[in-house]
Amino acid sequence: MIKLLVPVNFSEYSLNALKFGLTLAEKFPAEITILHCFGLYESKSELNLTEVEKGKLRQEVEKHEEEAREKLNRLTLDKVSGMSPSQKENITLKVRFEYGYPEDVIPKISQKENCDVIIMGTKTKGETIKELLGSITGDVIQKVTAPVLAVPSHSVVDLSRIGKVLFLTEFEEQDYFSIHRLIRIITPFDTEIHAVHFCYKKGEETEMLKMEKFKAYCDSTYRNHKIIYHILKGKDFVDTIEKYVQEHNIDILAMTRKKRNFLQRFFNASITRKLLFHTDIPLLVFHA
Repeated sequence: MIKLLVPVNFSEYSLNALKFGLTLAEKFPAEITILHCFGLYESKSELNLTEVEKGKLRQEVEKHEEEAREKLNRLTLDKVSGMSPSQKENITLKVRFEYGYPEDVIPKISQKENCDVIIMGTKTKGETIKELLGSITGDVIQKVTAPVLAVPSHSVVDLSRIGKVLFLTEFEEQDYFSIHRLIRIITPFDTEIHAVHFCYKKGEETEMLKMEKFKAYCDSTYRNHKIIYHILKGKDFVDTIEKYVQEHNIDILAMTRKKRNFLQRFFNASITRKLLFHTDIPLLVFHA
């Protein structure tokens, strides 16, 4: 059984992520946990108010909490009633209403429930300056250990299949674990994996040797899966990857987020966040 955690805030993009999760889960025996994080209560202890003001605020917070619980219950009932026979057969649906902010709650729930994938909705690229500077999805990716699948609100991927997956690799040990987890997720689909390595100088002997080693491992281990290998050269990492995604009609972009030393972390810290807001396809992030 595969365990999926899908946080929702009732926005269009979070509901799209839930739709994606239900379709993905249809291919497995799966357990989906729909999670709503209620953070308004935090403000009660942060504001210096009179007793009368605190009472009014408490009533307002309680009203918002009741509305949120009703939305969550209604959403769950709608999804259950709208399930196809195959979904009802394969999917166990759970609901959690938790107090706190998503970037704090999601990592705790994910670890406690031992989730296989966290599916989160994101806004489309370039919507607001705030989204470019930071996002809840980006914060969660930094904190959790489970893979995170970020699904844009206007993603045009065919939810009935996963056709082509671009897997970014640096040929490090963590990538061997990540592609194993990736294949476990996509096995029920008719999928073509593009294993791609980016470098600024194409054709360097060391990079070619690493690619051959990675190819030999994958070809011998995953014989039933179609894997294509490429080394890309470019001046800008994100632009080069985005061009490849468009030219090859990629459905999902997958990568490993690695822990680095201070200088490397300073130089590469924004790569994952940039990809979140420069592509309109789902981004699957594994962790070292």
